[in-house]
Amino acid sequence: MTGSIAGPEPFEIPPPPTVREQFGRHPPRAEMWVGVGVLVAYVAAALSAIAVFWGHLTRLTVNPVWIPPFNVPGMSWAHPFGVLPGIGTDLFGAVWQATPWDLSIVLYILAIGATLGFLLGAIAGLHEGRSLDSAVMFVGDSLGAIPAFFLIIVLFAGFKALAPGAAGIPLFIVLFGLILWPTYARTVRGAARTVAAEPFVESARASGAKDSRILFHHVMPNSLAPVLAQLPLDVAVIFFVLSVYPWFNCWVFPETNPYAQYLVPALPAFSPLPSVSFPEWGNLLAVGVCEGVTFVGGPNYWWMYTFPLLAIVLLGIGIGLFCDGLEKWLRVTQ
Repeated sequence: MTGSIAGPEPFEIPPPPTVREQFGRHPPRAEMWVGVGVLVAYVAAALSAIAVFWGHLTRLTVNPVWIPPFNVPGMSWAHPFGVLPGIGTDLFGAVWQATPWDLSIVLYILAIGATLGFLLGAIAGLHEGRSLDSAVMFVGDSLGAIPAFFLIIVLFAGFKALAPGAAGIPLFIVLFGLILWPTYARTVRGAARTVAAEPFVESARASGAKDSRILFHHVMPNSLAPVLAQLPLDVAVIFFVLSVYPWFNCWVFPETNPYAQYLVPALPAFSPLPSVSFPEWGNLLAVGVCEGVTFVGGPNYWWMYTFPLLAIVLLGIGIGLFCDGLEKWLRVTQ
């Protein structure tokens, strides 16, 4: 009588845990939730501003009586953030009205720069030493040799001179995003090189996986940390550039100024904003500094620049906390 020896049970690879299961096993730290809360508050403020200011989102409400910088109304129940002269607008309403514009500008610029830099950097790192890697790094290093804030101002001014009607905020966003990608590509390439040399990537190659699958399933998910570290830093660069434009005419008395005894803010011809009364935090910050900081020993109207600055800083803090918390959570779960 012959018998058969039963072989071992086939080993089944368990499916990868879902995002919900990962959240249950490794809940994110408090900093990530604080960042989410800050960003949700900004989104809520933006949506409410669209509802309240619908129909005149592109222009601040101006009271000509408030334009002269004499006896400027300060903070009160009627004007919680005070009044911004020069433009002649209620500062609380101006900061609130600018929220959807600034969130959109920051979101689109970072999305273009981070996505392009992430993809090109990962491709370059996966194909280290090849012609594609050399081309990406050559273009990236060439653009990165010029400071981003200077390059965007000069480049946009050139487009504005060639096509004044077409050079507005959308073009500014696209150009700025294209200028920022080398910073992401350089750091992502370093991480992608390390990931590409890992044993699990070599195993995927040996099993016949194509480069595209290796790129999107192995290299890019494990090279996200440099992108999350860079995003909060570029928020400051964006608002630095936006706040520069009003300074070109900050101390210039326009010939058409009906009030010759004081300054009326104006934007240069190569500004991406349509007018100085356009609701944007960088514009409000620059005008607030021009109007609020007076000569030594004179009155200091601190609220004119403090509240636009706080709106910018808190947004940067929210993005920074969220990105830092997300990076730490991904490090644990991967």
